[in-house]
Amino acid sequence: MNNVMGLITTNYSSEHFSKLADIRPIATLPIGGRYRMVDFPLSNLVHSGIRTVGVTSAYRYRSLIDHLGAGKEWSLSRKDDGLYILPGSAYGMKRFQGKFLLRDLINNRPFLDRATEDYVIVSASNKIYNIDFHQAVDQHKENSAEITMLCKEVANADLKQGHFLDVDRDGNVVGLSDVATSGIAAWFMDCFIINRETLLNLMEWYSNMDYIDMMEIITDNIGRLKITTYNFSGYVGAVDSTYDYMQCSMDMLDPKVRKELFNSSKMIFTKVQDAPPAKYLEGCKVSNSIVSSGAIIGGTVENSILSRNVKIGAGAVVKNCVILQRCVIEPGAVLENVICDKFAYVSENVRLSGTKYSPLVIEKNQKL
Repeated sequence: MNNVMGLITTNYSSEHFSKLADIRPIATLPIGGRYRMVDFPLSNLVHSGIRTVGVTSAYRYRSLIDHLGAGKEWSLSRKDDGLYILPGSAYGMKRFQGKFLLRDLINNRPFLDRATEDYVIVSASNKIYNIDFHQAVDQHKENSAEITMLCKEVANADLKQGHFLDVDRDGNVVGLSDVATSGIAAWFMDCFIINRETLLNLMEWYSNMDYIDMMEIITDNIGRLKITTYNFSGYVGAVDSTYDYMQCSMDMLDPKVRKELFNSSKMIFTKVQDAPPAKYLEGCKVSNSIVSSGAIIGGTVENSILSRNVKIGAGAVVKNCVILQRCVIEPGAVLENVICDKFAYVSENVRLSGTKYSPLVIEKNQKL
């Protein structure tokens, strides 16, 4: 898709994340044992043949820059086009709801002005799914749409966060709200296709209101612009809170979800970190878990995700947990419904537990 460019926004946070998002943007939250959230939209764009991708950096940008580098792992380290890290506005992390801040776009207008592509796929980085954008872009062109919003029809919509679309019989968006009007609703996937000219016009029209979000602008222009939808039928996981993060992590233990997300023909790329294979010591027990390279397991691990170089001591029990990189769980410790951030240390015989709906979060570098 030589006529399409990508733009990924990362300059936002959530008041529902507590300690996990205090030191990093949601985009660089580790997930699935070896990935970061931003890997999903970035890999989707690359697999769709898009070779020009801009990423608006977050207020706390260190982890984002460290992870993305020059884009080599995504084949975006190129002489022409490739990956562009774009500066984000300083106040972005303080705005909890807006994922597409207009000021971030205006500050980077030269990136859009100099582009030659006619269409822009704009995506947040808080949702995980595996998609080929070809069909969505083709539908956008066939409908002569100015904006196409990707959505998924979901049941129990009242239990989900985000935006919901009111759609007429022809697939046109006639309304947008933060609350679902019924149990089944079109759930916005925080991703839309927009004509570059339309995007530049909107930036110009609302330049004096650069503190607002693109979703407010789209809502304001329903009826004036041709705004359609593209329905996606695959798995979509949303990460807007600590609870969501835990649920998405547990979803990955489902073989069907794993097969769809990590399809061999559309791999999710990530930063390469070499490590030896996981080591399972005599007497350990591991069931229904994802164990990453470099891990050393001496205890019991059930329904959990272990990132690289995690150590589980003999006699330790880890159930329904997410243990991030280089955590150490000493012998005899018991953890259930716990998220351990990177480099956390749990001493011998310590017992820690949260609940399914309120997992306990151990901060990065914390020792217990």
